[in-house]
Amino acid sequence: MLGRKVIMEESDIVKRIRKNNTREKEIVQALEKNDGIAWEEDEVAYMEGRIYMPNNKELKEEILREHHNPADIRHLGQQRMLELLKRNYWWPGLKEDVKRYVQCCFKCQQNKVLHQRKAGELHPLEIPQGLWQEISIDIIGPLPKSNGMDVIVVIVDQFTKMICLKATMTNVSSEGIAKIYKDNIWKLHRIPRRILSDRGLQFASKFMEEFTRALGTKRQLLTAYHPQTDGQMERINQEIGTFL
Repeated sequence: MLGRKVIMEESDIVKRIRKNNTREKEIVQALEKNDGIAWEEDEVAYMEGRIYMPNNKELKEEILREHHNPADIRHLGQQRMLELLKRNYWWPGLKEDVKRYVQCCFKCQQNKVLHQRKAGELHPLEIPQGLWQEISIDIIGPLPKSNGMDVIVVIVDQFTKMICLKATMTNVSSEGIAKIYKDNIWKLHRIPRRILSDRGLQFASKFMEEFTRALGTKRQLLTAYHPQTDGQMERINQEIGTFL
């Protein structure tokens, strides 16, 4: 059983804690057990020998600031700041509050040493000069079957942002994709100068390579799930997913 005597300086913080008589359920339940783990003395609650901090935003922020910002403390990291606080204080969610405070500290983020390679520069795609000159294509699925179809082919005009959606099956072949091009894009608009896609089997096949070469269309295979290569398609896929 922990000793019930706690030596502490009668600080302004303690006086303000005494005036705030709110109790959260964790401390109330611990006090009701009366097993020596938690107790109340001079209108101040204690948990395992540490002062219980009521759920008061201003008080908590002040305590966090005093244990992080002073020059003699020098902006401790999360773990060391938590250890320092736990010497005297306790409240539910203390660890999460320390993490948030350190992560939001401007000086800490400004002086933080990165232990990873610097990210490479982005290389955005060229802006097309006309309608349906450049298109992106992707497949969303598998989805719950409807009329035998379980995926959606998404085709986007890079210039107008116009979207064409076509339902098909998971095992759609390169020939099936070519037919979707013919019936939904070329017949209504034009044969594009360039087609952007990921490296799915339907798009990276030898058939598709020969097919686009015969049409005079440049095929550009991108890395899947990388918005820095085709962020427009990734964003549209997110919106379609939300709608579904």
